[in-house]
Amino acid sequence: METKIKPRNRITDFKNDLVFKFMLSDLNDSRCYYLLKIIIEGITGIQCQELFVLNSEVNPEHLSDKDMVLDVRVKTDEGKLIDIEMQNSALTKEVHYRFQIYGARMMDHQVNRGDLLYSENVHEVYTILFVNDIDRDNLLLIDTYMPRNQLNHVRKHNLLTHHNIYLPFIDAVVREKGLKNLSKIELAIYTLYHGITDDIMSLNSEVVIMMKEKMDQFNEDEELVLAASKRQLVKIQHHQEKIRIRQEGKEEGLKEGLEKGKNEGELLKAKENTLMLFKSKFPQEDKQLLENLTLSQYNNIFKALIENKDLQTIKEIMKKY
Repeated sequence: METKIKPRNRITDFKNDLVFKFMLSDLNDSRCYYLLKIIIEGITGIQCQELFVLNSEVNPEHLSDKDMVLDVRVKTDEGKLIDIEMQNSALTKEVHYRFQIYGARMMDHQVNRGDLLYSENVHEVYTILFVNDIDRDNLLLIDTYMPRNQLNHVRKHNLLTHHNIYLPFIDAVVREKGLKNLSKIELAIYTLYHGITDDIMSLNSEVVIMMKEKMDQFNEDEELVLAASKRQLVKIQHHQEKIRIRQEGKEEGLKEGLEKGKNEGELLKAKENTLMLFKSKFPQEDKQLLENLTLSQYNNIFKALIENKDLQTIKEIMKKY
């Protein structure tokens, strides 16, 4: 009987953050260096002679943390710091916050407390976020942020610049320019979003060929393939957990809101009934005495009024409950 060999799993999605880091981190590999340079120069406009990856290690044993950020941190020959990350999901408020905080930390970590000459050692920081989403308020492929004043002038000596690359928007660029007329950075973005397709391979582009070779190399390492598959599954599960927790929170909040509304309704009704009876029994007294009491107080005062108790008894009930 012939034994069928189970085909080995393959990763084909460049948006998997482990694949993304593998493609750019090893600067001993000329393909990584070339692709990293294309991305940095094409997005930031920085022309750099040399690049240094500060966190090149890709260790499958360290990937079980669902919240681990697999970024690529780079330093240029001029000392500029660049952080590049792939976000294969919607660009949420939390992600916006995280990148602003992370950029601020990259600046802060350059300064030592008490260093009077820190300005000579501080370098510009660039953060680049590839995101599988579109900002419908800013329909751009590459959206660049830096602090500006009310006259739209960039802050002098600005240290922090952030770039969002909205991967799905590459399709709009293709419709306008045509696939054959894409720049190198646009070809890289197209391949990151769509993967290796026949139409993109037919262009015989050096960018696409190198990206395919890096993906093939990744798939030759079974340990990395397994780690990427597990990591993607864990991230999906984590995302579903967040949705479930959020939904449960909404349901619990609705339940609490309904309960609170019910209690407030009972309190208002008891207050109105008590005030009406109090006014009929003691028309000369200030009804402000009965403001801001508890449901229990109103119920007990109402009972006392029904039983024709005197005003002193009513006041004692206010103190007691």
